[in-house]
Parts: sequence; structure tokens; C-alpha cells
Amino acid sequence: MLTATALHSAGCNWVKEKTGLGRIVKEPEEESVDWVAQKILKSAAMEPFDVAFAEYSKYIHSTEQGPQAMKDWETMRFRALRNKYSCFLRADEGHPYAFKVMETREEAADYIKLFVSCKTTDMPTPCNLKKDPGAGGKWRIVYGCLN
Repeated sequence: MLTATALHSAGCNWVKEKTGLGRIVKEPEEESVDWVAQKILKSAAMEPFDVAFAEYSKYIHSTEQGPQAMKDWETMRFRALRNKYSCFLRADEGHPYAFKVMETREEAADYIKLFVSCKTTDMPTPCNLKKDPGAGGKWRIVYGCLN
């Protein structure tokens, strides 16, 4: 009984991830890593493409915003995300942009990797986030996120 209660409480996300159940993200704290990942998913669902990419670009780390890097984000990474973003969504959880995090891995004090469940594969997809001094120390995506 105690285990069941622990697994259902909001403060036991660590336990949910460590037991392989994952945790559902619905309304994350603003500017948290979960919030940025949700913003990425929302941008992928937007139309038209140029408006969607402009929104997505707000969450790319400043060190990855050079002209060639932005071309890569636009033509490769963002397009890949737009093709599969719906596999991450868990609208049946009561929020149109809910998603399931299977693991949160702190690689460094300023670098976190989320592993997000996709309904079409058994392997969760990584989302790499790093604190960005160029954005006031806020979390921003690096290397790729959900693509």
C-alpha cells in the first residue's frame, strides 16, 4: 500500500523513473527543463512552418545559433521533430501537450538529458538541455531534442 501511495504522489517522480514507469508531464514549472521540452513539442505542432520554426528557435542554445548551425536545426532537426512530434504526446492524460519522461539524467550541473517516451518505439528519445548564459542562464536545447 505504501509503495502504491508513493508511486502516485507528485513528489515521487524519481521513483517513477527509476522503476521504469516514467512520469507524466502536464503543466511544468516555467523555465524548467520539462517546460522547455513541452515548448519544443508545442512549436512542432504549429503552422505554418516558418512561424513554428521561429517559435522553436527561441529555445535553441545561443552557442548553436550560428548561420550554418541554424540551417541544420531548420532543415534536419526541426523537420524530423515535426514528422514525429505526435508520438510523444499523451493527450489522454488530460492535457494536449502532456508527455512521458522515462529518465532524467543530469550529465553536469548545467546539462540535463531527458529521455521521452514515443508511442511508436520502445526506446525513449533524448532531449539535451543546457543552461545558456546567453539567455540569462535559462535551459535551452543543444545537440538535438526529440528528433
